[in-house]
Amino acid sequence: MSFNLMDAAKGLITSELVGKASSFLGESETGVSKAMGGILPTVLTGFLNKTSSHEGAGAVAKMVDEQHNSGILGNLGSFFGNDNGGLLNKGAGLLSGLFGNKTDGITSLISNFAGVKSGTASSLLSMALPMILGLLGKHNTGGGASGIASLLSGQKDNIAAAMPSGLNLSSILGGAGNIASAAKATTTHYANETVEKSGSGMRILLPLLLLAAVAMGIWYFGKGCNKNSETVAEGKDPVKTEQMTPVTTTPVVEGVRESYKVKLTNGVEIDAYKGGIESALVAFLDDKAATIDTVKGNWYDFDNLNFKLGKSDLTDSSMVQINNIVAILKAYPAAKMKIGGYTDASGVAASNLKLSQDRADAVMAAIIKAGGNAAQLTKAEGYGSKFAKELATASDEARRKDRRTAVKIVAK
Repeated sequence: MSFNLMDAAKGLITSELVGKASSFLGESETGVSKAMGGILPTVLTGFLNKTSSHEGAGAVAKMVDEQHNSGILGNLGSFFGNDNGGLLNKGAGLLSGLFGNKTDGITSLISNFAGVKSGTASSLLSMALPMILGLLGKHNTGGGASGIASLLSGQKDNIAAAMPSGLNLSSILGGAGNIASAAKATTTHYANETVEKSGSGMRILLPLLLLAAVAMGIWYFGKGCNKNSETVAEGKDPVKTEQMTPVTTTPVVEGVRESYKVKLTNGVEIDAYKGGIESALVAFLDDKAATIDTVKGNWYDFDNLNFKLGKSDLTDSSMVQINNIVAILKAYPAAKMKIGGYTDASGVAASNLKLSQDRADAVMAAIIKAGGNAAQLTKAEGYGSKFAKELATASDEARRKDRRTAVKIVAK
């Protein structure tokens, strides 16, 4: 009997684990079970899509090795035990790396499908992702990036069969939500590994495969990717859709970002991304020779912070970075920060100013609620489109970098 990755994943969701999750999250066991029934094929589809490129497959292979070597498969119950905070935060970071700015759309989709709270869906996703990484590591007999890509591509039918009929993943991922398309892309990208072994016939086929890959890329980025990622000009009424696509406050690099441990001066380590706001803040605070810029200010942009479309409501995944800022404030009690909010130049200036102020206030309030010392937060100020670099007529992608929230170090 051939190996079925979905069955192996389902086998890890024991009644004991469901019971622990149900008790910890305050949900019914039926709701937790239904959510996991949608989460497992969703995460596997995400990995199937990610491994459609050599770069993505390499990054996933690295994550697989890290989780497999950590022994995660024998420690799933600890996600809902005394150490749940750190484990779930780490899982949330990996989740953001897999789905990028679509993470909250995926979370909302699972929440609506299973009838569970959004926070519950987020926590279960944060558990499932490292679990599946560990499972992929266990069964990656081919080894390395090509082995992971081959393993997932060979399981596409099983993944597709396990996707519940009421869970429309393509409503969030567009063309990438189609399992068959994702598997086809994976096969195309790794076709070059067999060309040298296949003689002149494969040499003729290679250009056709490359043309197919280009065509798929044009379709996905021209249609599929944009189908449900419509953004709204700051200050205007948002387009109401079933799944509210979050507006990212800073540009998010698509793909799997490199996880990074940031060590604070008190010995605490926080999970972040290499080159993110956490490492930049800590580097400045640790550097005794670094001085406060009293003219331009020492500003650092959040890079994993999102708001609901056209609103000042922080998304659940943003709490990872909020909690990291709290940890930094606790480690550097002399540090003081100001929160700044910015919008792009489109829309009505007065509305932009109000929205940016509301968002800056929301971030400051979230930091304090999460345990941050209010005395270390001097002010929250919205600047609207005052510092926008792109014209209102520029493309949404060009204006994206003007929509951001930042931290200014005013004392250290």
